[in-house]
Amino acid sequence: MAETWTVRSLLQWAREWLGRKSVENPRLDAELLLAHALRCDRLRLYVEIDKPVTAEELARFKPLIQRRAAREPVAYILATKEFYGRPFEVARGVFIPRPETELLVRLVLEGLEQGPRQVLDLCAGSGAVGISVAAERPDVQVDLVELSEEAAAVARRNAERHAPGRARIFSGDLYAGLPGPVRYDAVAANPPYVPLAHSPRLAPEIVDHEPHLALFAGADGLEVIRRMVGGLRDWLAPGGVFVTEIDPSQGEVVAGMLREKGLSEVRVERDLAGLERFVLGRGR
Repeated sequence: MAETWTVRSLLQWAREWLGRKSVENPRLDAELLLAHALRCDRLRLYVEIDKPVTAEELARFKPLIQRRAAREPVAYILATKEFYGRPFEVARGVFIPRPETELLVRLVLEGLEQGPRQVLDLCAGSGAVGISVAAERPDVQVDLVELSEEAAAVARRNAERHAPGRARIFSGDLYAGLPGPVRYDAVAANPPYVPLAHSPRLAPEIVDHEPHLALFAGADGLEVIRRMVGGLRDWLAPGGVFVTEIDPSQGEVVAGMLREKGLSEVRVERDLAGLERFVLGRGR
């Protein structure tokens, strides 16, 4: 006689199995994947914890949990990642937005004065940073630049969903992707900043699945940031705020770059884990 699975027993089995596969958050991942297979939210799982799982639901769940056991990120399996309270489409070849990057959005919003403003998001990926700024500030227009055509296409769909008509996405290499000279009231970036030598330290979910173009930036991880800061003076408005995410080891070096380029009020901000994660400055 075939075993009858319930939500409870399937969650317990999936959590234990993912744990044996060294998945970092096996309980959360099991819940997300089972909720997707059952076409409900995570809360509903516990409301109906002893509900039998049908053969059709099991058939939908099995390939999802197998992909996660192979260390494929949940965001790619579900094709979505929540960021700043909104669902963002992601796909293979598109960098997955991280929770700590939500602070980058907050820093930009805090640095913007009220009234119509223009914001630039470099290395935009899925568009999570720039589109979140636009969604939070209806008086703001955002331009986003992304080198990967594939990621730019995803960002366009996210923009249409969350900030229609107020976020333009361009494909290109940093400022070269922009159509013409603009002075932006804020420039934000979550660029590639991982030194190549650090790749063995990264989890399989990252190094085996996410685009290396969005992760690595030369021997010291600063190749893209150097070019970004080098061209900043032509694009940042006087008094405008520049914010970039960094590797925790890069804070003082990047702060020094900004001071050399004449930015004022330069400072390093820590993330919720206490790590130096962002560098800010203002144009003169």
